[in-house]
Order: sequence, then C-alpha cells, then structure tokens
Amino acid sequence: MTTLLNPTIQLIEQNPEVKSFIYQQISEFEPFVTPQTVVAVVARDPKKLALQYETDGKEFTREGLKKLYRIAIVLNESGTTVEAEGVHQDIFEAIKAAKDNLLTKLVAIQDSVISQQDRIIEINHYLQHPVLH
Repeated sequence: MTTLLNPTIQLIEQNPEVKSFIYQQISEFEPFVTPQTVVAVVARDPKKLALQYETDGKEFTREGLKKLYRIAIVLNESGTTVEAEGVHQDIFEAIKAAKDNLLTKLVAIQDSVISQQDRIIEINHYLQHPVLH
C-alpha cells in the first residue's frame, strides 16, 4: 500500500462514496466532451491559497486553510485544457463547487462560440424536425 502525502487524495481514491459522487458530478459534462476528452479530478493543497487570499484581501488563518478541501476538475483534449476549482470544508461541497464553476466556464465558452442567430436557426430546426424515440 502506498503512502499518500495528501489525505484528500487518499479519501478520493479509497472512499467509494466519494468516488461515486465524483462520477455523478462529472457525468454532467457529457454535453461538452467527446470520447477523446480526458477528465481529471485533482486534489490541491489548500494551504497554497494563502497568497491568493492575501492578495484578494480575504481573511484567513493557516489553521483554517488546513481544514479546507481544494478540488479541481480538469478537462483536456488535443492540448486544450479547461479547469475550475472548488474550495470548501466539506469534500462533497468542494467537488460540487468545482463542477459548478467548470460548467459555468463551459457554458460561457459555448455561448461565445455559438452566436444568437445560430441558436435561433438551431432551435427552429429542432422545432420543425422533432426527434421521435
């Protein structure tokens, strides 16, 4: 058995409930990914947020940072990477925050790629040609 430096990594890898929750959360990226997309869930050191929090003027203590989970979800395909983080005292909330932040980024990217006119054309197409199951 390996000794992991970050206890969050151990929690992610060895706790079936956490693993299941991660799979549930990343399934929401399905409309934005292809079979070639690599999805990674990364546990990062929350203590390294000290400099960022200091710069942002957020109040924190070193002990408080130690109690946080800092989770990143990274999508990578063909050399292009999109990622977002979530930070919370509860690992499930940190994972959910990372997922929500990444979905917000993906929707913004999608919106910038698809113009309003293209959307109207696409909507009209589907209204005129309904898919039957």
